Amino acid sequence: MKWENKYIVFDAIDGPKVIQESLDTFGDEGWELATMITVAGEKIVAFLKRRHDIVEEKIDDKAEKLAKVWGNDK
Repeated sequence: MKWENKYIVFDAIDGPKVIQESLDTFGDEGWELATMITVAGEKIVAFLKRRHDIVEEKIDDKAEKLAKVWGNDK
């Protein structure tokens, strides 16, 4: 299993809404939050990770597999 890692630095004064929106955006790209730490009481550092070795199946492939399992010939 291979992981890609990155970090994002937030200003604590910006509040949780900015952090949440940013993490949601990265989540849409496959990133997940690993941990967060506070630095000097002013900055919040979020460490993100994403699987690097996952091969995504096409939607058509999934539909085809479901059709085979349920006996629906197309």
